[in-house]
Amino acid sequence: MTFYLVPELTLGTGVILATYLYAIGPWNPDRPDPVSPWRIGLFTFGIAIFFAALHPPIDTLSSSYFSVHMTQHIMVALIGPPLLILGIPEWMLNPLMRTRLIHAIVRWLTKPIVAGLIGASVFWVWHLPTLYEATLRDRITHDTAHITIILAAIVMWWPVASRTRAAPAASTPIQMFYLFILTLPMGLLSSIFVFASDPIYPAYALASNPFGISTVADQRIGGLIMKLGGTAVLWSVISVKFFRWAGTTPDERAFLHSASR
Repeated sequence: MTFYLVPELTLGTGVILATYLYAIGPWNPDRPDPVSPWRIGLFTFGIAIFFAALHPPIDTLSSSYFSVHMTQHIMVALIGPPLLILGIPEWMLNPLMRTRLIHAIVRWLTKPIVAGLIGASVFWVWHLPTLYEATLRDRITHDTAHITIILAAIVMWWPVASRTRAAPAASTPIQMFYLFILTLPMGLLSSIFVFASDPIYPAYALASNPFGISTVADQRIGGLIMKLGGTAVLWSVISVKFFRWAGTTPDERAFLHSASR
């Protein structure tokens, strides 16, 4: 499989990155504060993750191999979204929060229980056999699935990665518990793929298979990628959160919690 540019994806990611760079750059007269290089790097890397995941050869191979599809979804649901959130300065989001209704909706959507249900539910729904196979047959359905999974993942990661006081992250202990809970629906779904004795998605049995991997073996590899890769991402974040939290004093924890509210 070769790499080639998909015009609409290239244009979309290019416009997003160019708009971001203009907004944070010195040529923007309304920029209140400079943005630290690490934030710029995180946002740019997040865009690069989406660009790579949604372009060939990854996107093309995902139509033939469930294991590649699962790698793609880890990239767009677990790696790219928190990088984008961490890369956006607070002042860039504040204009969106000035409308009381929008602010209230965003605050409600980003509550941990709501955000977690949205992220897990959207991911599960798109893996139902009827809908999943529709994404393999129809490009519009395929793109719709990716867009909704990415948006749901941004909401899901907000209680962990947000740095804006208008819609703050949860306290660190709640973040750690929240991330642990997110491993459960992921683990359950991955177990279905690993232990199924027959192909869950028959379309893969009919797809081109240049590497000669059986459909069931590929399905099991995809389940393991989802389980091990997804768990590794979530537990890595939990570990970082724990050691940072454990290294602060009770007074510092109280201050950080009050500052995030």
